[in-house]
Amino acid sequence: MSNESKNKQTDESQLVLVKKSDRWVFRYGPGEESDVLRWLAETARDPTKDFDWFDAAVLSHQMGDRLHEQLKNMMPQ
Repeated sequence: MSNESKNKQTDESQLVLVKKSDRWVFRYGPGEESDVLRWLAETARDPTKDFDWFDAAVLSHQMGDRLHEQLKNMMPQ
């Protein structure tokens, strides 16, 4: 595996939601957070999906927590 592949895997984030018999997995890279938020909103609006606004809120909060931790780790101690 090349260094580029290793870095790509390391930089990838994942959000997971298990709901009833469904498992929602979202993988995204740095800078793709707005795309994930857009997808969460579109999916929550879709009446054919068993994914509601609460689910979208939980996952977006989870993503926000991770971003906060990443930013905190970038700050000098």
